[in-house]
Amino acid sequence: MKPQPTHSRPLMFQQSSNSRATETTWLVRPLHQDDIASLTLILREHMRDLHSGEIVETEVQAVISYMHGMPDALGRTRHYLVAADHCGLVLGCMAIATPDPTMSRHLATGDTTTFELLNAFVGSRYLRGQGVGLALFSALCEVAATDGAHYLIVNSGPRYRSSWGFYDRVCDSSHGFIENYYGTSRHAKTWKKRLSSNQ
Repeated sequence: MKPQPTHSRPLMFQQSSNSRATETTWLVRPLHQDDIASLTLILREHMRDLHSGEIVETEVQAVISYMHGMPDALGRTRHYLVAADHCGLVLGCMAIATPDPTMSRHLATGDTTTFELLNAFVGSRYLRGQGVGLALFSALCEVAATDGAHYLIVNSGPRYRSSWGFYDRVCDSSHGFIENYYGTSRHAKTWKKRLSSNQ
């Protein structure tokens, strides 16, 4: 059995952004239960039907349950990091967990210790070039590497096509699509990021 990420250490990660000629420092830390109300608003900005634009509340509630520590459909516990500004305002989140076996097979990670990125969301006011997503991703890679992972793997479906350029930049390589991963004709694009020089 592959290890679960522990997140037993306090994590304080700062990322500077030079957007608009000013330097902003984002703080990345483990999820606190008090963060969930703010993150629920961010989830509802993004978790919308691809065609109607309506909030997919069942999916929002599922993610909230994972934030409360409930296992997902694969029995995994998801471990969350959140980004906040200097006033403590929550800006976004990302999670890691042991990989979906379908992802492991597609990306040929085998028995190599690997974690999967899940539930990556940033508030719409802080998207695109402000460094929040990069701060979260960098901190998540740091946690995964410290917990012994050699790779971080990612997938994203057609609802979040606007994020694909971000993963193209921050990951080492794209590995094509898993067909029908999110339903008929809803294919998942995949990426892999090396975290260790040992593999």
